Amino acid sequence: MGLGDKSRFLSGLEEPERTLFAKIYDRAVRAARFGDPAFGDFMSMDELTLFRERSRYLPEVELREYGGYEDAERRMPGFAADDGEFPISALKISGKRLDGLTHRDYLGALMSLGLDRHKLGDIIVSEGGAAVFAAADIADYIVNSLGEVGRSPVRIEVVDAASLELGLRRFKEIKGTVATPRLDSVVALMAGKGRSAACDLIKAGRVYLNGAAAVRTDQRVADGDVITVRGLGKAAVEMGGLSKKDRTFVTLKKYA
Repeated sequence: MGLGDKSRFLSGLEEPERTLFAKIYDRAVRAARFGDPAFGDFMSMDELTLFRERSRYLPEVELREYGGYEDAERRMPGFAADDGEFPISALKISGKRLDGLTHRDYLGALMSLGLDRHKLGDIIVSEGGAAVFAAADIADYIVNSLGEVGRSPVRIEVVDAASLELGLRRFKEIKGTVATPRLDSVVALMAGKGRSAACDLIKAGRVYLNGAAAVRTDQRVADGDVITVRGLGKAAVEMGGLSKKDRTFVTLKKYA
């Protein structure tokens, strides 16, 4: 059994990533030694990118990532574990006056409870409420402590993730055409900017394609892909046919 290389795994990291990654490494060691499942905390896409780059320095143990549902952005690393073993709870937030509230409103209300952001996964806004994925050990605290979001009273319950209507999440459509289905062209459409500005976003590391950090401006984008731009949001891509000028029709479903 290889015990990995903790110094290389943590090399160059500064706080708070160093503490987060050190905890993950120690749990990987425990899983490798005893064969019991072990888990880290939720990580952002930036943190996941760093984690994947360094995963070769982890102990030799089966590694999985999961966020509570198939397309989750924020995910926990798990060692020697199946999806069903991850300590993640799905919470349904509902109420009578929640229409118009955004991801920021829900996140702000949750963080006001004094929670560590790494204990929270994705927040999915839908009509009349939201779904929140959280570490199982704080689920009851959220249920008992969160009374309102955006000054609107809410009801919270722990539910089976399969019962959540994630397909009904709120979004707005952005429609347009691109000369070719390159990442920079589609990001430009999503951001409402020119391709030069879109290239700058990609080169700055702010763009993710299907959860992975984008590395080239000319990456091809396909129907069903999901693009995330830090600071601008997330959108699912629907490719259409060609216009009379041989440009490709694109519809972006940008999530609320």
